[in-house]
Amino acid sequence: MTTPKSKRTKKKINNNKRPNDNDLVLRFEDAWNYIVSHSPKWKQDIVIGMTEEEAKKVGGRTAQVHHETAKEVIFLAQSNRKIPPPKENWQKPE
Repeated sequence: MTTPKSKRTKKKINNNKRPNDNDLVLRFEDAWNYIVSHSPKWKQDIVIGMTEEEAKKVGGRTAQVHHETAKEVIFLAQSNRKIPPPKENWQKPE
């Protein structure tokens, strides 16, 4: 005798949690600008001037900088804290 297969239920996606406008995108951009502008110059050079693949080729500490910066940005953007403006005289890269 075999046991009956359990019914598989589809998970419903709750569309109420998804933002309808780009507030979340702007929040992540503000968080990125704040974190990068307050990072040391050598970290800024790695994050802005190198792709993650290039940093992995160099190895060492540079391979971790992209990951750590992204982690800090995500943590700040998803928190309820107000995101302060970036440092004065900091130019956002184009």
